Amino acid sequence: MKKILGTMAFIAALVLAGCGKVTTAANNTQTTTQPATKAVATEPTTSEDKMKLIGDKATGDSVYIIVIDNKTGKDIKGFTVKADTEEEYPANMIDEADLYAKNERRTLYYVPVKTSDVTYGDTDEIATQEYTVKITFSDNKEAELHQFPFGDLDHAEILMDKDVAYIEYTSKLTDKKTSTKEAEKMIAETAKTEEPTEAASEIDNSYYEEPVYTQPAYQEPVYTEPVYVEPTTVYIAPTEAPTEAQDPNGGCVGNGGCLNGGGLFNE
Repeated sequence: MKKILGTMAFIAALVLAGCGKVTTAANNTQTTTQPATKAVATEPTTSEDKMKLIGDKATGDSVYIIVIDNKTGKDIKGFTVKADTEEEYPANMIDEADLYAKNERRTLYYVPVKTSDVTYGDTDEIATQEYTVKITFSDNKEAELHQFPFGDLDHAEILMDKDVAYIEYTSKLTDKKTSTKEAEKMIAETAKTEEPTEAASEIDNSYYEEPVYTQPAYQEPVYTEPVYVEPTTVYIAPTEAPTEAQDPNGGCVGNGGCLNGGGLFNE
């Protein structure tokens, strides 16, 4: 009897153990079949390979590569950089048909103009090249960014304050946020004072008048008939009366002498 009860208890233990394994497998299956949920990124990529370019992609130690955000509130159709050793701005660095839209981010590739080293006197100090960026908006208005700090930034934002363009960036030298707003305003005010006003230009021009050359009119010569004047004879009377020593009729003088054939004799 005890043997039978022991066998039944052993069988019951096996059944309970088998039920536990089945329950665990069921739970594992239910857990793995639930769908996983992940957050989907909605922000556009900022990879340089995906961004449009300003200029042509180039490599080398002297090439400046800068990420620029257009925060001017306008579309830009022209972008060019001029070194202070150049007299005129080079060609446009973007395609006018593909506007640099407001709030758009692009990568600028700029290869600086090669210049010879310039020294100051006997020192070894090398002259610093300065650059000016000119941007042209879709409404044909223009703005300039003076002394653009290519070597001090990797990323910049172009902004506008009325008609003055400026940039904000984090300086690589100071690791501080920097703005060129006040400097650009000062340059704009200086340019206004140096430009002559319209009234002053009119006053200056009033002192000079362009000479006008007039071709003299041709006049037909007029022929005048000469006038004949009758000549006149003027008689002039002698101014001295004859004296006693001269006889106009006989040629004798008062003492009895007479002229004879041009000689003089006495009676």
